[in-house]
Amino acid sequence: MGFAATAALFEDQAKRERRDPERKERLRETAGFYRKLAGIAPDFPGSYRPNGKGTLRADRWKARADECRAMADHFVDQGCRDQMTRLADSYDRLAVAAE
Repeated sequence: MGFAATAALFEDQAKRERRDPERKERLRETAGFYRKLAGIAPDFPGSYRPNGKGTLRADRWKARADECRAMADHFVDQGCRDQMTRLADSYDRLAVAAE
């Protein structure tokens, strides 16, 4: 699953979010970030390994945060690195909320 597909997943979650407008906005922002990322790199790096099935939600968010930080290390542009780091921080917050 590439960045565009991940953006679509977050867009879908944002459309379905009815109770928490702040969460809906965070999901939209995350989707927008992945849309931008899809324009830079059409897919995840070759070393990317998706999370295993059956993993608890909080663990998946933590793993995604780690993946984003690892990907940030591969960007040369500081702006891209900063965005990936902020995205990782967002995943960390989602993990805390899921726990």
